[in-house]
Amino acid sequence: MNRAERRRQNKLARSGDGNHPDVVLRQAMDHLQAGHLKRAEKSFGRVLKNIPEHPDALHYQGVVMYQLGRFDEALTHLSAAIAAAPDYAEARNSLGIVLLEKREFDEAAGHFSRALEVRPDFAGAHANLGNAHQEIGAFDDAVKSYRKALSLDPQHREAAYRLASACLARGDSESALKACDNCLEIDPHCQHALAYKALALQALGKRDEAQVLYAYDQFIHLADIAVPSRYDDLIQFNDALAKTVRNHPSLVWEPFNRGTQGGAVSGDLLLKPTQTIKMFEGVLRRAIDGYRESLNEEPGHPFLGRIPRSYRLTLIASILKAGGHHPAHIHESAWLSGVYYVCVPKTVSGTDSAHAGWLEFGRPDYFPTADSHLELTARQPHDGAALFFPSYFFHGTIPFEGAEERIGIAFDAYPLD
Repeated sequence: MNRAERRRQNKLARSGDGNHPDVVLRQAMDHLQAGHLKRAEKSFGRVLKNIPEHPDALHYQGVVMYQLGRFDEALTHLSAAIAAAPDYAEARNSLGIVLLEKREFDEAAGHFSRALEVRPDFAGAHANLGNAHQEIGAFDDAVKSYRKALSLDPQHREAAYRLASACLARGDSESALKACDNCLEIDPHCQHALAYKALALQALGKRDEAQVLYAYDQFIHLADIAVPSRYDDLIQFNDALAKTVRNHPSLVWEPFNRGTQGGAVSGDLLLKPTQTIKMFEGVLRRAIDGYRESLNEEPGHPFLGRIPRSYRLTLIASILKAGGHHPAHIHESAWLSGVYYVCVPKTVSGTDSAHAGWLEFGRPDYFPTADSHLELTARQPHDGAALFFPSYFFHGTIPFEGAEERIGIAFDAYPLD
């Protein structure tokens, strides 16, 4: 919204016409920018009730739906925005993002390309087109798109770290390392750039430098969690946690934006915590604090140099069925991540050479041209244990078989200081 438009809407607001669509649209945009999604949804809805084909209201209502995880509604609104304004580059870009989440890569690429026909200097659309190329394994095209995005916007953080990923995927580790260093100049705490830098260093044979980032034995820690005094034993406590997870209203089977396969994932359990979750948070925080106090601060290190005095915690539960797993991923923006194991199937054992059901570290989220350079490790879970690790460690669950469920609660600690 430009200054002239904002002045016009301020004038309307002062005139007392609070129901004018332009005023309501501005209120909706303010809600969206502040992250008040339900308020934004209501305000955009008011605009659309009066002007059903309002392109901006349709577009941003689609953005709201996307952020709320309601992808089909997002597609409906964004498609309507494009029908109302075919050359609306931002709406086409937003539609492409939703289609990427739904894994409709060719259609997504078509909308990004159309947006770029209208706005060739749209750095975000170039980066997103690169994402579409990378998803289908067209790594050379992905590299071109990311580099174009960075030429238009040198501070484009996502294009910078995704360039590193695409370079690694096509075996160009030198360029990947340069892309990581560039991204870390933009954001020294970019977890993706740190993860890809460790992999690039491994591929280049610079194992000592990689070890500074990926010191598995030093940073990965498995610890049993204390049982709250209200419960007689671990079995009773975990039964209560399992019941809470299974009945949680936010639980969604194979959500598009989480990548979970063969399982369900919840929203943040701390948004409306039950008494059981509050007690779990208490014992988990004590365990995190113990892990944090065991670390030796090292200025300049991306993990040891950021040990926070205080942190915000999120808790996301998951239930995996037979064959289910979490593909390789990291936790962007957090400092420390981990998972508490509520229920581990008996088939997940220490005698299985394939390590089915274990948590594997070091395998990336791209398709490597060769993985002989990868330094992998895995940890066996068990009921009542929490696994701690830096948020930039790539990790994923190795698929397992059997009729029993695997229930875990993933956690992230975000520095507040």
